[in-house]
Amino acid sequence: MGAQLARDVPFSAICWSTLEPTRRKLLSLVGGDDASVLSVLGANFSAGFVAGTLAAGATCPLDVAKTRRQIERDPVRALKMTTRQTLMEVWRDGGLKGLFTGFGPRVGRAGPSVGIVVSFYEVVKFVLHHRYTTS
Repeated sequence: MGAQLARDVPFSAICWSTLEPTRRKLLSLVGGDDASVLSVLGANFSAGFVAGTLAAGATCPLDVAKTRRQIERDPVRALKMTTRQTLMEVWRDGGLKGLFTGFGPRVGRAGPSVGIVVSFYEVVKFVLHHRYTTS
């Protein structure tokens, strides 16, 4: 659980702190409150995509450490491993390349995934808001 938290907490911090300023900027470019539902969808998907991509890229070494700890075959060693020790081991064995193993697939999944989640939520919120404020 420790390795997963060590990855997920920074991922969320980077993702959500990047998302809102990016989203606000993009929404202001497409018309703000006067934007169409498609503009809101595009701005939110793009902001989520950027935020998810940055967060996934920045936390890739932590994901590598989590995976290494999960696949450790020696149960005694697995219980004693810390995220820091695992990162040092990966660095020693593979250097920077080792720390960013799987970067492409991780970023390729996280960017669109965050974009879809954020855009769906924001478009539903936008539609409901406009439906109930105009009737």
